[in-house]
Amino acid sequence: MPERNATSMADAGDRTGRSATRRDALQALAAGGVALAALGAPAAVAGDSATDKAKGARAAADAYFADRMASERIPGLAVAVLRKSGVIWSRGYGWADMARRIAMTPETIQNIGSVSKTFTATAVMQLLDAGRLGLDDDVNLHLGFKVVHPEHGAQPVTVRHLLSHRSAIADGPAYANAYVCGDPEMSLEDWLRAYLSPGGRFYDASRNFHPWAPGGKFSYANVPYGLLALIVERLSGIPFADYCRERIFEPLGMRETSWYLRDIDLSRHAIPYSWVSGGEVRGPSWGGLPPAVIGDPAAASRVDGDYAVNCLYNHPNFPDGFLRSSVNQLARYAQAYLAAAGGDSRPLLQASTIRQMFRVETGDDTRAMGLCWNAHYRAGKPLLWGHGGSDPGINANLRLRFEDGIAAVVLMNTNVGRPALPAPLEFADYLVEHSIALL
Repeated sequence: MPERNATSMADAGDRTGRSATRRDALQALAAGGVALAALGAPAAVAGDSATDKAKGARAAADAYFADRMASERIPGLAVAVLRKSGVIWSRGYGWADMARRIAMTPETIQNIGSVSKTFTATAVMQLLDAGRLGLDDDVNLHLGFKVVHPEHGAQPVTVRHLLSHRSAIADGPAYANAYVCGDPEMSLEDWLRAYLSPGGRFYDASRNFHPWAPGGKFSYANVPYGLLALIVERLSGIPFADYCRERIFEPLGMRETSWYLRDIDLSRHAIPYSWVSGGEVRGPSWGGLPPAVIGDPAAASRVDGDYAVNCLYNHPNFPDGFLRSSVNQLARYAQAYLAAAGGDSRPLLQASTIRQMFRVETGDDTRAMGLCWNAHYRAGKPLLWGHGGSDPGINANLRLRFEDGIAAVVLMNTNVGRPALPAPLEFADYLVEHSIALL
């Protein structure tokens, strides 16, 4: 993930040009408390007239998050739990920007990682509702170039395969190397052509595709969601980012949500911090390359036991994981899903379409996979559907419990690595399980 198209963090929030210390990050968590009043900013809490029981549940939540933030070195965290009628409780903890002492709040904007995929899937399913495509369509019916598996050319890649991570398209090194500081200069279609077309600049038959045929094994991948967005572009006749703004963001009042950094107020954007220790960067790995700090490739050799600052980055294949939003903005989106599933008269999607998205299609030992949305297996508990996000310097999670119309949103400005059950998923689960007590 080399430094390219350099937009320094000085342009995006951190004016110091230095790594941030753990001491600074955890100062707000001193004595086990996390109240933002200690940061000189009000805590973002919905419903100040809470009963004593609710106040006790909220204090317990504060203590829970404080403990986890300290033990897992999380600089900033924002959370919300909601019903389709509105937010039950939302809160911000710690720092969005440690150097400038800017508090993390439910209004703080950041990259939401692969939670972005659910927006891409929503756009595709809106076209399904409109009769513009079918889930089992060969994607080549809707593209301006051919996508053919190099070893299984007779087996088409379908829209369903892309949505459920069974396309046999893989994230090769060229995907990992395409992260850029700032917005990408290469278009989505040009990048996909170069990645998937024989003779293309980034084409690698052995690394860009899995050896099995499309429709076979489940293997999570990012590149297929760029193809889904390109299908939306070609069928709608407008750029994908514009489609999302007109058909999803604006109808839901998500006016501070965008695929491009140029459309975001960067003064409100959280700094994405990566913890570096022992020569290793804590974060995700794509295309077989080790985790890195975007915009600072030497951080692993220079920083030890401290945070390094990622630039504000994007990617030519942006519809797979590079949407910018906030907890409160995402709460509107979660509410729309809950309302549509309940038969809302002006739904984001038809209720039958939502049921189809949340039907198990495939999966592995740890999670069930629907159409984009997934659910981790939990001992003795029903499936809790949602999606997580993992990228350098960020984690995110959004969970939906349709049985009683509850949802949770979690954003944090660091990546905790890849434990069996990552913190953002546990945080969302905690919020859902304690939603009634937090009222």
